[in-house]
Amino acid sequence: MTNRWLRVPRTRRALAASLLALCAGGLILHRAPLGARTNVAFASPSEGGTGATFSGHGARGSITLTQSRVFGGSEARISAVLRIAADRSDARERAPLALAIVLDTSGSMMTESKMKQAKDAVAELVRELRDDDQITLVRYASDSEVLQPLARVGDVRERLLARVEELLASGGTNIPPALSLGMESLANASPGRVKRVVLVSDGLDNGRLAAERIARDGAEDRVTVSSLGIGLDFDPGYMGGVAEAGRGNFAFVKDGTALRTFLRRELEETAATTVEATEARLVLPEGVRFVRAIGAEARTEGDGREVTLRIGSLFAGDERRVVLELAANAEAGEKLAIGGEVGWSLVGGERTRVALSPLALQGTADAREAELSVDRAAFAEATSALASSRQLEAAKALEQGDMQAAQRIVDENIGALRAAAEAAPAPAATAIQAQVDAYERAKKEIHAAPPKSAGAKAAARSMADKEFSNLGRAAAY
Repeated sequence: MTNRWLRVPRTRRALAASLLALCAGGLILHRAPLGARTNVAFASPSEGGTGATFSGHGARGSITLTQSRVFGGSEARISAVLRIAADRSDARERAPLALAIVLDTSGSMMTESKMKQAKDAVAELVRELRDDDQITLVRYASDSEVLQPLARVGDVRERLLARVEELLASGGTNIPPALSLGMESLANASPGRVKRVVLVSDGLDNGRLAAERIARDGAEDRVTVSSLGIGLDFDPGYMGGVAEAGRGNFAFVKDGTALRTFLRRELEETAATTVEATEARLVLPEGVRFVRAIGAEARTEGDGREVTLRIGSLFAGDERRVVLELAANAEAGEKLAIGGEVGWSLVGGERTRVALSPLALQGTADAREAELSVDRAAFAEATSALASSRQLEAAKALEQGDMQAAQRIVDENIGALRAAAEAAPAPAATAIQAQVDAYERAKKEIHAAPPKSAGAKAAARSMADKEFSNLGRAAAY
């Protein structure tokens, strides 16, 4: 009964097609060592060994393979879905913050009153910070300037508010030097603080690779980097890439008014952060190779057999999701096992290491046995994340005016998601169907917008905003 859906030929064909459609993608590489370990816990295996749950001081989670059997003698694409959640701790006193605002003051910020709205939003944030928090403000255009070196908010609040009010917009856009200044300022933060950089821009430059490297290096030093794009002239791939490298949030707003909401969310998440430097390390057996990771920065070592995933910080009650796409090849009867560990640190406190129970994978000569081994909930989650990754490609195509490619990618995603929804258990099916509905609306927006028009740009940015949020967390559509 539980696997009746796989006995329907149409479902099996759709399932196979969805896997083929979602296998495209690149490799994201970066090193993130687990560091000091002071607290050790162990995971509990699930029935059949295809998944495991784990818990330790401050966090808990699970890891599940999308299937436990692969057809022998041929390579199969499978995924491991890792979830980790920070414990809810409402009674816990929040750690003090060290916050860097890196604000675009280029000439384009004068249009549509964006400069005034941005100044008002930053001023509101400064007023909401606690006296013992620390803040630094960097403004940038063609050049960069630290308007406020890192200082205790209670000592500089009124002076900083006056400086914000005096800001003027002029010049071009040069993000990397400004982002670097924000990072350098936070290097002086007192110990035990939660550190975050918020990058705000309405434009673009040619420094994406440099900006991503700065954000990635900052994440290694436990600095989260979030980014906000304002208007229709910024590059969503650039700003989203910086946030992804910095393990932070990315958002798009049409004007400066919504900047308040974004900054308030950043303040709330930073203030509620309880877990940081979260990483996982998986060891792959011969016959299993790493393809890509969605939701974490990844690096391979040891001939590709060891994969390190850098997940970043979590606030109380936050849950992160990583989909690790793998290629598996096992002969019939051959048994493989994937091992590893997960580690995290409490803010200002101890580090926990959890040794994962091995995940079992076996080759079979029976194709139907391989089909019946699919974990429907894990498969639905993997399909959702993989579809979001592909939807970002559709947004890029839309941005470049290639409407046909954008429509094709969206159609492929819809087909893959529908197959996953048909197979998924009820809660997962509902979530997948909501994603399908969102993609159907995106199709209409693409169809209605002339190539490279303001409508097409707005549709591309809205798509990127939502899909970036579904890469590292399960977003609500």
